[in-house]
Amino acid sequence: MKKVLSLLIASIMMTAGCSNAKNQDAVEKPVDVNILLPTSDINLNKEVTLRAEVSQNNKAVTDADEVQFEIGKTGEDSMAMLDAKNGADGIYSANYKFTDPGDYYVIAHVTARDQHSMPKMDFKVPATTSTNSGTGKSEHESHSGDDHHSDLMIHLMGTENLDVNKENVFTIHLMTNDGKALEKANVRIETWKDENGKHDYTDAKEVAPGEYEVKYTFKDKGTNTVKVHVEKGELHDHTEKEVTVN
Repeated sequence: MKKVLSLLIASIMMTAGCSNAKNQDAVEKPVDVNILLPTSDINLNKEVTLRAEVSQNNKAVTDADEVQFEIGKTGEDSMAMLDAKNGADGIYSANYKFTDPGDYYVIAHVTARDQHSMPKMDFKVPATTSTNSGTGKSEHESHSGDDHHSDLMIHLMGTENLDVNKENVFTIHLMTNDGKALEKANVRIETWKDENGKHDYTDAKEVAPGEYEVKYTFKDKGTNTVKVHVEKGELHDHTEKEVTVN
């Protein structure tokens, strides 16, 4: 009887183990992101649609937590971060108007199913003889001129719905331009309300390869600034963003 009971227990444990392994494999399947640009030339001063096709195990992902398009000129700071709208069949899209010709890049920041993907695509905006062309900067430009992200992509998440006197959680994703996660870096945030006021520094903790987490409690409502500092070896990069604290 004891032998039969032992075999039964072993069988149940093996079945549960196989089930857990299957569930784990399903979770670990990577989320694939394919950037889709217009097949024809992108014209100046004419709105174009940027698309990202998101899938997992060859099935459309229609429940992504966040999809954004980061746009910038090659070798320069990013000039826009666009929130994408969820479309049918896992296609997320956003519109943008280019006002200057040149070599550009777009990075699709996709957070879905506990994964984060940041594919990058380079493209060219040709010069045209459009009468509306000019050298003015796009209304989407928001980054300060001292940011220098030529070697590193920094994505700060958790900047919405911030509350005063409450612990807020920020997630920071770091990736090199060749698509590799930047691991074991020294990452911290600098926060301030007034440029001449007190600046707080809070260290972030790496929770996954290239993913860092930091918690911070704001003491003042209104517009605050969050600046991310990244250091590893000779690399020292940063980016900053104004946030609204309720």
